Amino acid sequence: MRSVFHPFLPNGPFGDPVLWIDLPDEGHSVMVDLGELHAIPARKLLRVGRVVVSHTHMDHFIGFDHLLRLMLGRESELTITGPAGFLQHVAGKLAGYAWNLIESYPVCLTAEEIDGDIVRAATYRGVDRLQPTETRTRPFTGKLHDHRAYTIEAGVFDHGIPVLGVVLRETEHLSVDKDRLTRRGLSPGPWLSALKHAVRRREPPGTEIEVPQPGGGILRQPIGDLAAEILFRTEGQALGYLTDVRFTPQNVDRALELFRGVDLLVCEAAFLHEDEGLARARGHLTARQAGEIARAVAARRLAPFHFSPRYPGREQGLYDEAASAFGGPSLRLAAGPG
Repeated sequence: MRSVFHPFLPNGPFGDPVLWIDLPDEGHSVMVDLGELHAIPARKLLRVGRVVVSHTHMDHFIGFDHLLRLMLGRESELTITGPAGFLQHVAGKLAGYAWNLIESYPVCLTAEEIDGDIVRAATYRGVDRLQPTETRTRPFTGKLHDHRAYTIEAGVFDHGIPVLGVVLRETEHLSVDKDRLTRRGLSPGPWLSALKHAVRRREPPGTEIEVPQPGGGILRQPIGDLAAEILFRTEGQALGYLTDVRFTPQNVDRALELFRGVDLLVCEAAFLHEDEGLARARGHLTARQAGEIARAVAARRLAPFHFSPRYPGREQGLYDEAASAFGGPSLRLAAGPG
């Protein structure tokens, strides 16, 4: 099944945590964590509409300035969410610069923090010299963002400070029956994405879209008829992200609530289990513990990352230990497409 989510680790398993999730069918991307970002081309970063920062340790947040600098001239809003205390950290970042010439820039940044059962938000605009002009709160029940194709959910874990775990859930998986497409004499093309978008938006079945004909010309067809004939509709896929957590009963219980049944769990595996005491002291997971969590939540696949730099040349050992505890292979996410 082709996934709507295309996840990449631009800095590899040993570098700063950044999960860049491309959504090519939707024309934008989502990021989780903001470590060093120079490995991602600027044109790709400009596609990012939402970011979730697990916490503001330097290796998870040092890329904030890099991303903000790229976004200064962008028309669309950027929303960044973090745990309790995040608004103070964003305000501190912004206060480190002089903004006396920023009024003509279209930049619009909304920062959010999850604190218990509420989300606090503040919006910063160029016209206001990046001073917060809108502050508001809303209830938090687990969901951060509701897009027509997916949702973003979060849960709070313990790392000595609050840390966010994140799940992206596809609203509904739509795939094309190529045999039926061929039998109807239709050719693949961008119109199929338009059809999927219309179905996800729940537009009336009689709504027509333009379908190119193989011999030339355009035919207008009702989306209801096309969807019934050429689309498979199944439960959506889910991608989870967990890093910088202690291996405690409380954190495992929270993982069970948030990640149960995910198709892919991207999970830190900072230490080999022979160094479990060090992992415990630093509030991290061993590779074995990452595998145990993935097995407990019934994840279909596991992608370990955030390896400690103390293991040069021992990368395979971390993957193997995680896979053994998981009971299945551990994936190596690519640094980028192609």
